[in-house]
Order: sequence, then structure tokens, then C-alpha cells
Amino acid sequence: MKNIILAIFVFISVSAYAQKDTAGLKIPISNGSVVYEHVFETPGKTKAQLYNDAQQWFIARYKSFRNIEIADSANNRVIGKGKELVDFFGPFNTSMPFQSRMSIQVDCKDGKFRSRVSAITLSPRDTSASLNFTTSPEELLSDLAGNRRTSGLTKAQMRQLLQNITVTINNTMASLDKALTARDDF
Repeated sequence: MKNIILAIFVFISVSAYAQKDTAGLKIPISNGSVVYEHVFETPGKTKAQLYNDAQQWFIARYKSFRNIEIADSANNRVIGKGKELVDFFGPFNTSMPFQSRMSIQVDCKDGKFRSRVSAITLSPRDTSASLNFTTSPEELLSDLAGNRRTSGLTKAQMRQLLQNITVTINNTMASLDKALTARDDF
């Protein structure tokens, strides 16, 4: 009888640990939504310079001014849409990159700017593949918690995709930081 109780306790402990693992991904959640936010210091740069540089970054990064949805000079805010490739490896370790779409907001002040990435969606880039769906980090986190199963991915694949979207967004924000902290003189 003690062995049965011990086995049940071990099973519950392992199950509880698996749920902690999803929290270990360090996905930033704000009001139930995944929102990546970074504040960058830019000594010597005015908010007007940062605002202009943010617009130029959108155009250079996404190859079109059409990706800028809002350019609010009164509030020194630029909001646009971005598309980035997210590395993903499916069955048999085959490369199956995902296309991520996201909203990127840049708020500028003298000497610093804040970037926010939200409204992220993910879909396999190759729509002819066996995986053909659109999901979000929120849905993947819900799937990992066992609330539902929408993507058809295994838990390991969901973790991989969530980790890789974080890497992709961090790389995108590093590109923004580099563009906005660059010196304007030549």
C-alpha cells in the first residue's frame, strides 16, 4: 500500500514539474497577452532624431514604408507591422521555418526609446507542408498548460517554437537598437 501511495506521489510530483517547465520559458505576459518590451538608452539623441530613425528602421528592415501603420510625431511614436522568420525543426530534424507577424511599437523620448512587440502570430512558411495552421504564443502556452490542443505540435516542439520566437524578437530588437543608437554624423 505504501508503494502505491509513493508511486502516486512521484507521478504527481513529475506532473507538477512539467507545468513548472512551461513557466521556465520566461515568456513575458501582460494582461493575458504576450508582450515583449525593451527600453534602450540612447545618450545624446533627441526624441525627434529617434522618431525619424525608427521610421527609417521600419523602411530598411521591412523594405517598404507601408509597414508603418502610425507615425505620430506629436507623441514621437511609430507603430508598424513586421514579418520575421523563426527557426523551427520538425520531424527527423527537418528545417521548417515559421513566418511570424507582429506589431512593433516604438516610443521615443530624449535619450531613450521603448520598443513593444505584441499581437504575434505564427504559421509554417511552407504551406504545402503537413503542418498548415496559424497560432500565437498565447495559444501555444495554453496548449503547454494542457488546456487545449490546437497546433498539432508536440510539447517539445511548442517549447522550441516559443524559445525561437523569443530569440527572433530579441534579434529584431537588437537591430532596432543598433539603428537608433547609431551616430547621425558622417
